[in-house]
Amino acid sequence: MTFDKTRPFGISAALTTPFNAAGNVDIALLVSHVQDALAKGCTSVTLGGTTGEGPSLSQEEKVAAHNAMTAAGVPADKIVFAIIESSLPNAVAFARQAAELGSAHILLAPPYYFKGVADSGQLAWFRAFLTEIAPTGLKVILYHIPQVTAAAVTPDMVAELKKDFPALITGVKDSAGNWDNTEELLKRFPDLDILIGDERLLANGVALGAAGSISGVANFRPDLLTAILAGKPADPRLPELVEALLQYPVTPAVKALVGHLGSQQSWLAARAPLARLSPAQYQALAKRYDELFASPTR
Repeated sequence: MTFDKTRPFGISAALTTPFNAAGNVDIALLVSHVQDALAKGCTSVTLGGTTGEGPSLSQEEKVAAHNAMTAAGVPADKIVFAIIESSLPNAVAFARQAAELGSAHILLAPPYYFKGVADSGQLAWFRAFLTEIAPTGLKVILYHIPQVTAAAVTPDMVAELKKDFPALITGVKDSAGNWDNTEELLKRFPDLDILIGDERLLANGVALGAAGSISGVANFRPDLLTAILAGKPADPRLPELVEALLQYPVTPAVKALVGHLGSQQSWLAARAPLARLSPAQYQALAKRYDELFASPTR
């Protein structure tokens, strides 16, 4: 059995996670945010990824969030469950739980704690994981974000895993921001969902067959991304918006703009080791956003 790519993946909001004054996940606000993202054109949401501070969340918190979303009417198969673990037993257990909860896709990062590991070691981990979770029927999106994990998922590794597990490997999220790597993935794997993590590259990626994006920007401006998938020219302000976010720690910056556009300052809270933007940083970022989008087009 091989993966049949019959529908584009679309735009998935890489959910940012709100915290209340006690430092706990604000479930009600998160559910409202998910409903808003789906109503504005996102085809799915991704829970517990980098933008969502996933490694700082417990599995219990992620499961509680997933359950709250589905209880509020969000289809379980629209929730991509991110797994960012170095422990193979934990990763397997969490994937099985995601399947039990009804998720169709998981976003799978490589084991990242030990640095300088050979590709053969990474492949051994992936193969063991995929063998264990094969009965679940989950669709696995490999997660390439080496600037965070210091562990690459190279095109050659994708080819090896796709060859051995054709029914499981359905996509790659490329968040490296390296066009040469993205282009190679698109050309070598036209039957996989190649998802663009760096929104600046989305238009070029879609032109070569990219299936969509798992995107931080989709938390507050999914329209900028869904338009590209619909065949419209990319808004020239999108790269500048991403550049503005990159002037700060990206996850707190995304949260800041979610809070700015929703007039809800509680969004700014981050969980240690991340810290919220300072008031000066927040004001500068909000001002830059308002300058960029002062008129509908520019």
